[in-house]
Amino acid sequence: MTSFKSNESNTVEVDNVKFETVVSERVLTIPEAKHGVYTPVQLGICITNNTQTPFYFSSSFYSLFPELIAPDGQVMQTGISCERLNKPLESDYVLVVPGESVTFSRDAFLCWIQNRKKKRERNLTLNIPSLYQDIYAFCPLYPGTYKLRFQYREFRESIEELSLWIEPTILQTILQNLWTGKVLTPLVVLQLVQGTN
Repeated sequence: MTSFKSNESNTVEVDNVKFETVVSERVLTIPEAKHGVYTPVQLGICITNNTQTPFYFSSSFYSLFPELIAPDGQVMQTGISCERLNKPLESDYVLVVPGESVTFSRDAFLCWIQNRKKKRERNLTLNIPSLYQDIYAFCPLYPGTYKLRFQYREFRESIEELSLWIEPTILQTILQNLWTGKVLTPLVVLQLVQGTN
């Protein structure tokens, strides 16, 4: 079980469903620029169902998108690495009954990645793996104060289009109880600091 720092200012509520940005560490030490050296951090969202209705929520690559804002206030572009086009699976959907919560977290890490064009140059990168070997990557990063949030979105049409991998009766059950909509979780500050020697 993973504990996350929680604060009411990290939450937003939509139709009695609460979405919270969760991080395991707010201050990340920049690792040495060596292969295999990294700084781990868990990032994600916690969803609390405060309605009277059970709802399905998804942890799939198509539902949960990280957003990182640089110290200058600009939204950073993310590089997305996909090993293959992964369709949603039944296991991606979690039924959350009234009064209960679910946390979808990612084991992210801060590391140095070699620049493909300039082999001697390395970029500090925040890698946020999703399920099935998909990775969101933010770079180049520098010491400073960043802000992180997630966009959670789910629409019935997107599941129906990608339904070949879910058994029809299970798909219908999910669709009947699927929470749909689009939410931006609140921004959480992440500080990148140089390590001490």
